[in-house]
Amino acid sequence: MKSKIHEHQKNNYSIVSKKQLSILGILAVLFFSACSSSDSDPSNQNIFNGQWKLVQVSGSIVGFIDDFEPGTILWDFDSANNTVTIVNNNTNNELTDLFDSGQYNFQIENSENPQICSETLEIQNIEIGCFSVSNDTLTINQTYADGYSVMLVR
Repeated sequence: MKSKIHEHQKNNYSIVSKKQLSILGILAVLFFSACSSSDSDPSNQNIFNGQWKLVQVSGSIVGFIDDFEPGTILWDFDSANNTVTIVNNNTNNELTDLFDSGQYNFQIENSENPQICSETLEIQNIEIGCFSVSNDTLTINQTYADGYSVMLVR
């Protein structure tokens, strides 16, 4: 013979389990619907749109600074297609100019170092670094990893 207490515990267990399952299901739906293939802010992609002139690459562990005449190397961002077309007319092989002429895919990704910056620029799936735009200057900085600092102007 089953006691009333046992039946009551069994019924409460079923109710709690159903509640927990419902809450867990709702949380799972919210979690997965918040994820997307591109978590970046589309407005940040648009700040790159148009033509930029590479004027300086510096950094790395050796601390070099390579300057370029504006117009020697052009980066033309097309935010609608997530591409950047680079025209590199640098003839000095001793200068670090990063990319050869060509068309490359770019994207904005959430930073793996959110204490340093919230988003990074990737070109051809290579993290170029954190970025900021001030007036007509685009600065891309990866010096937090002994990488490069890149300055482009409109």
